[in-house]
Amino acid sequence: MTLHLRRVLVLLLLVLAPIPVAARPAWACSCATGFDPIEQAEVAFVGVADQVDPDWFGSEVEVEFSVESVLKGRPGGTVTLITMKDSASCGYEFVEGGQYRVYASSGRTWSCDGNELLSAGHGGGDRTRTVFWGGTVFVLLVVAGGVTWLIRRS
Repeated sequence: MTLHLRRVLVLLLLVLAPIPVAARPAWACSCATGFDPIEQAEVAFVGVADQVDPDWFGSEVEVEFSVESVLKGRPGGTVTLITMKDSASCGYEFVEGGQYRVYASSGRTWSCDGNELLSAGHGGGDRTRTVFWGGTVFVLLVVAGGVTWLIRRS
């Protein structure tokens, strides 16, 4: 009976061990309404998101835009802005190749700034989702290997 209990505990450990790694803190984002986004922004432009580069270990995303037309300020030909990864943290989800009307201040933009998707991009894929599912498959393979090992040992 002790051997079966040990096997169950090892199996539980294999299944439950990745949970703290996958858990992320929750944030709430609420936006004010009734303001003109162009008045609030230091820089406003229409541009294409050329590169969307998430910070793997942080909570920010760096987005590089090719500016097509300037609405306010002097952004130059390309602009790199920071936003948060999650919409719950007021981040705006930019997709590579998408054309946007962007409002920014101090090198940052948020979902509350009034950014607008004008035309969809090619959607180069969400790397975070790919890493999550790749890790999930890896954990399942490890668990299956552990269960197989336990069954063969009995």
